[in-house]
Amino acid sequence: ETAAGVRALDYLVSLKMPGIETPASEFISKNVETDEQGNLHVRLEQVFKGLPVYGSEVIAHTRNGAFEMLNGRYYPTPALASVNPAFSAEAAAQIVINDLGAENVKTDWTPEERLLIGGNELTAELVVYHHQRNFNAERLAWHITIYPNFLHRKVYFVDAQTGAVIHHFDHTCEILPVNGRSACGHHPAPLNQPPATDGQQPEGAGGPVTATGLDLKNQNRSFGAWMEGTTIYLEDAGQPMFKAAASQMPSNPVGVIVTLDAKNTSPEVQTTFTYSLVTSGTTVFNNKNAVSTHWNAIKSYEYFLNTHTRNSINGQGGNILSFFNVSESDGTSMENAYWNGAAMWYGNGGATFTELAGGLDVGGHEMTHGVIEKTANLEYQDESGALNESFADVFGVCIDRDDWKIGEDVVRPGSTSNNCLRDMQFPNNGTPSQPKHLSEKYTGPLDNGGVHINSGITNRAFYLFATASGVGLDKAEKVYYKALRDYLVKSSQFIDCRLAVIQAANDLYGSTVANAAAT
Repeated sequence: ETAAGVRALDYLVSLKMPGIETPASEFISKNVETDEQGNLHVRLEQVFKGLPVYGSEVIAHTRNGAFEMLNGRYYPTPALASVNPAFSAEAAAQIVINDLGAENVKTDWTPEERLLIGGNELTAELVVYHHQRNFNAERLAWHITIYPNFLHRKVYFVDAQTGAVIHHFDHTCEILPVNGRSACGHHPAPLNQPPATDGQQPEGAGGPVTATGLDLKNQNRSFGAWMEGTTIYLEDAGQPMFKAAASQMPSNPVGVIVTLDAKNTSPEVQTTFTYSLVTSGTTVFNNKNAVSTHWNAIKSYEYFLNTHTRNSINGQGGNILSFFNVSESDGTSMENAYWNGAAMWYGNGGATFTELAGGLDVGGHEMTHGVIEKTANLEYQDESGALNESFADVFGVCIDRDDWKIGEDVVRPGSTSNNCLRDMQFPNNGTPSQPKHLSEKYTGPLDNGGVHINSGITNRAFYLFATASGVGLDKAEKVYYKALRDYLVKSSQFIDCRLAVIQAANDLYGSTVANAAAT
């Protein structure tokens, strides 16, 4: 434990938390965030006999050096008679594979391929699980996360005594739900992928350069690239996060923004999926799709760095990977963009969309899903999932900054009712229409419990806050980022978001802005 973690546990003990028998042994500190005011925010996870209590997390906060506030969501001390599973993690994984269909699960992952999903294709952890957050329904469960392919991340909970599948959902964060599919993730890892065949010069002799090219809007962009011999790579190594000494350029960079061509193949089809680095013989790139994809990533990175002093998606200068020319599994053009846990992926559109990389707000939305996972890690279902989608929209709008709409630059005129995907000012005008108030909340099972649908409720709340007298977008975005980083937890609900935004507003700007957040 860190010194701050020990002090935070002492604070929990002093609170005599309702329902918790021995706070000092039932919580462990996960990380400590020091904010711009010098206050500490210690994130603690609940455990029972050494096992995580899934979805249970609290944050202890200091002011002027002393702990004075606690927020989050936790469960009463579990009463499980045993924490010994009846079968192994390997057996639990096999239950999940059988449920998915073994023929649908990729098994021959290479080390390079694992980097495109953030590390491991399958993880298994024994947890205390409360299905549907029911205090009286605790069970010992195997928590399995599996990538059956590059696109999908599936989450399962398997009863560790009976082998029954208690619950499962898809955690893949797309710009819109398609055929019940929905995607989110881990931080990017080093690329470690061989360069294209036209750039086989010895590594280590090149350097960052400035390149240009027309994007999908026919605007000439200037951006960072890497020159090795006579070949220019679409890798921005000119940002402050670049670690030259740790990098082997261009194939194994550290702290680089990399754009890759998926060559109209599908990450769902392991036999045909392929990709390559994007190269040019001059500093002018002629692929508009590649330029827009690269530009999105750079602008989104610079936004989080310059506005929120966040160093890349993981906050620690991790690589940022983007793929364009991504197709559907049947080979048709993909009308979507998503974050799979390690990269942004852009389809080329169709009847509804033009190339998805043409929308800066789309790119900002997808990158924000990664930032969300590395902060509050909002679970991608029901209200917490709607918050996940909403925060991605919020920062997508803040990065693009030209209106309150999402996807308006990539929707074909006339293909949606309001020529956009979502409208934060008027959620009812989105495609499909979203609720704008809690009274209209969707409560069905589709879309992981309405993660794309109900995000309209909190999107509208952000619009009202940002346009309130005395607030404005510059203050609102800082409040929302602080709420996400310092106050929200994995299982936060809409009411928690309201309280977090009010508290963050008061921390940063005082009662006037906090009152605007509350009304």
